Amino acid sequence: MPHLFFEYTDNLDIDTQATLLRLNEALVGSGHFDENAIKARAIRLDDYVVGTQPHAKRAFLHLRLTILSGRTPEVKKQLTDLLMATVQKEQKWPEGMQVQITADVSDMQRELYGKLKL
Repeated sequence: MPHLFFEYTDNLDIDTQATLLRLNEALVGSGHFDENAIKARAIRLDDYVVGTQPHAKRAFLHLRLTILSGRTPEVKKQLTDLLMATVQKEQKWPEGMQVQITADVSDMQRELYGKLKL
């Protein structure tokens, strides 16, 4: 905990390892998470549609952070804003490409979450 899912369309040239590291550093810097607890992964989307204009130059990336329940809506909003700001400044966006960045933070039920350390 937490788990970070970073989805992006294949028409974006993203250094995923560097981006994931920056996102993890930002989450640690927020003061809400231990450094070794964050599990981040990048998922490149090869099949996607943005809108209804098939030839439009469009792309998106979405950040989904799942955390144990108990944090306030204000903290979740701060984390959402932090993730979007971090990824926005890390990237060079293709010229003429409309890029949408979205993020959300959702709860994992604390009572039902399991973790084994081996």
